[in-house]
Amino acid sequence: MRRGRSEARSFAASVERGLQLAIGLVILARTTAFAAQFAAQSPYDDRELALAATVVACVTVAGIRCVLGRASSFDVALCTLALVAGSLMHHAEVPSSGAADSPIIHLAEPMLLVIAARRRNPGVAMGAILVLFVALRWATGGEDGLRYGLQEAALIGGSALGALVLVAHMRQASARAEHAIATHRAVQTERMSSAEVEATSFLHDDLIPTLLAVAGMPDDPATRQAAATAYEWIEVPTTEPRIGDLVDALRAAAAREHLDAEFVVHGSRQRMPDVVHDAFVGAASEALRNVARHSGQRRALVTVVRRFGRVRVLIEDPGDGFEGPPGVGLRVAVAGRVAAIGGMTRIESVPGSGTTVALMWRRRRVARLLGMYPDHDQTIRAAVQDPGRVALLAAAVLAAGYLATAALLTLDHPLQPESYLGAAAIAALVALLASTMARGPLHPALIVLAALLPSAMLTFALPAIPARELGGAQSWLIEFSALPALTAAWVVSRRVTLLLLVPNAVVITAVALHKDVSGSDLSHLLLVQPLNALFVAVIVAVCRHAGNMVTSSQAPPGADRSTALERLLGAFFAPVNAILLHAADGALARSELPRAALLAYSARDCLYLPGEEHADLRSELTALRAAGARVESRLTERPKASRTLASALRALVGTAPTHVTISGTVDESVVVVVPGMAAEEAARITRALPISWQARVEPEAMVLTGPPDLASVIRRGGRRLAHD
Repeated sequence: MRRGRSEARSFAASVERGLQLAIGLVILARTTAFAAQFAAQSPYDDRELALAATVVACVTVAGIRCVLGRASSFDVALCTLALVAGSLMHHAEVPSSGAADSPIIHLAEPMLLVIAARRRNPGVAMGAILVLFVALRWATGGEDGLRYGLQEAALIGGSALGALVLVAHMRQASARAEHAIATHRAVQTERMSSAEVEATSFLHDDLIPTLLAVAGMPDDPATRQAAATAYEWIEVPTTEPRIGDLVDALRAAAAREHLDAEFVVHGSRQRMPDVVHDAFVGAASEALRNVARHSGQRRALVTVVRRFGRVRVLIEDPGDGFEGPPGVGLRVAVAGRVAAIGGMTRIESVPGSGTTVALMWRRRRVARLLGMYPDHDQTIRAAVQDPGRVALLAAAVLAAGYLATAALLTLDHPLQPESYLGAAAIAALVALLASTMARGPLHPALIVLAALLPSAMLTFALPAIPARELGGAQSWLIEFSALPALTAAWVVSRRVTLLLLVPNAVVITAVALHKDVSGSDLSHLLLVQPLNALFVAVIVAVCRHAGNMVTSSQAPPGADRSTALERLLGAFFAPVNAILLHAADGALARSELPRAALLAYSARDCLYLPGEEHADLRSELTALRAAGARVESRLTERPKASRTLASALRALVGTAPTHVTISGTVDESVVVVVPGMAAEEAARITRALPISWQARVEPEAMVLTGPPDLASVIRRGGRRLAHD
């Protein structure tokens, strides 16, 4: 039952379920950290303990409900109650802005729950929660509390708004994927795939006439050629299966183009990723196709060099060559394929001296270790189109919140020139990353820069912050320094995203230990960046999954024409293939000629009565023809199923009819059997007929009438037929 519900759930619903799971995990992680920090404090009185228990209980319940996919306004209310309880926890002095003991640690939960539980007007609810938070800070801390509350509200408000922007794009991507899936299903339902269309056309235009020609003129050269052509059509699929070895695949590609290709192979067979194998086979096949079509030669030299972690394919022809830049085929189908998997292509051509195409790829082991694959960039663009713009917008919203907090800090703290300079350098890096992402994949050098520059800025700015302020909002640059990683997260793996934050964590820990920052403040500082990265990574993963769905729905049907023809012919596929092979080789025995004609008519039955629901009827029609009867089908409408009609025809076995005509509609079938029969034989047939079938015997013929499929009569509630 659970599996059925999962399969029935729409993609958009699954996306929302994933979002709630991510938010629930973030909330539970933050609550666990708060509970651990509170337990480490001592002493605390009964009032403070009760308030802390209220915070933990409310947020834990809301987080668990969110993990279970049941987030609602009730959970927003629970987290808001926890916010109130956290604000009422008394302190010897007003907690500094952003400190580990400030109520700000309880503000993020209701803001995130709003995003998970409400899709309409979430900004209004967020604004109300921020106003409540500032009011509570004012009521419990006076003017200092008001000032701190405004600073913290700007910090969390900007973060929540940035999260809302990301979620909005995630929902747009999921809606696009849902539409693509629905469109794909509708198209698949309403029309056949291109392979099925091609197989049907071949069956009607070529196969049936060829079988009839084989039966009538087996020794004619044109008949042999037609049989050979039909056999080749069936045996050579349009979609080639993957050939395990690269060299074998290239030999097969050269043979298809009828090229006299000489192969020189260096190195033993090497294991390469499937995407690399497919790209090299596709690119090299296109290069060989260009040799066959444009070089004026039928000769080519193919050199394959395989070393550990490297592959190089060289295709040379002594043909006409060309001037100017390569054509679209070489640029897109050859160079484009190899570039998509991180390889390189070199194309050199001299007029009159031929063309050389070199394909090169080497395994980037560090990139593989980090999970940096080309498909990350490709699938995200299928869902978001311009990830650079989305990442820049989200980063701008987050930066606005951090800078608003920094501006409000100037009300009671001196300016932080080191932090502002660091923020400017980080903002420039984010802009560079976003603009590069808008044009294509990120270069590894930029990814390294995204890891090192923020940590360098933290090394420069954090020592200037007083030790007692390092755990609070004064260290807003710590959250700001995560923006490059959150920007790059759109086109790199989650593994890379987390690794980009490691240098920051090292610098934060070193500075905090040097300044003797408390353990609770240090854990508070270190928890922020991974949680933000986790949230963004989940959003990106959902968008990437949506991109996979969009890409899959836009891909052409994968079935090849031979498979489609086999599905269409069913049990007749193997004997048809055997007849064609014998006819093409001139080895067709005279005894097989009637079978060729019989198979032609059976193939026509498969054309006009396709599908498993008509398999029994096709078998009975073949049996009647094999017994010497001439069978005609004049059905004006194809019934949905015909098992009962097949049972009626089975009753004719042994009667040796000369002519059988089938006609009727989707509700009633009429079978006319010529010649007429004796009374005893007619009575036997009448007794053998299925329920709801009747027989009328006349001197010249017997007429059988009844529903083509009894199940359809039952589904219609036993509606009486026209002849009753």
